[in-house]
Amino acid sequence: MRLAEVLDEHVVVVGQSWPNFEATIQGLLDVLVQASRLPADSVSITLEQVCQRERQSSTAMLDIGVSIPHVRTDAIDGIACALAVAPRAVYEVAFGLPISIVALVVSSVTLATEHLQFLSSLSLVLQSERCRSELKRASTAAEVLTVLQSFDGQGGALL
Repeated sequence: MRLAEVLDEHVVVVGQSWPNFEATIQGLLDVLVQASRLPADSVSITLEQVCQRERQSSTAMLDIGVSIPHVRTDAIDGIACALAVAPRAVYEVAFGLPISIVALVVSSVTLATEHLQFLSSLSLVLQSERCRSELKRASTAAEVLTVLQSFDGQGGALL
């Protein structure tokens, strides 16, 4: 699976901020619904699942300002991802620490291996300081996608 198969301009949000983690996830779930990647009737349960997962173990990498919340659900058949990038913060965690890049990943319950591979690959891309810096400077979804593709394994293959 290639990054471009999961992310496009319809699921990338640039410059938006939310007051907290839950509002961020709600906003990104709404983006997935608007892009026809997630059924509208599954938003409430998916929000609860993501928040519950986050309470068990945070997906925020505070030292680099990245969060990759994720959940496996029977609401979809494949893998969906919504990405938010902001120069300062998409949301702030405790003590005002900024999270500037959030990638919400929603995968089918039947894709356990693919889910983990996608998370691992996405995490590796977002751990690049240069990539994060370029993402935060991007002003459009198209620019974000170009940056990600340039850092995505030199050819776009995530899986």
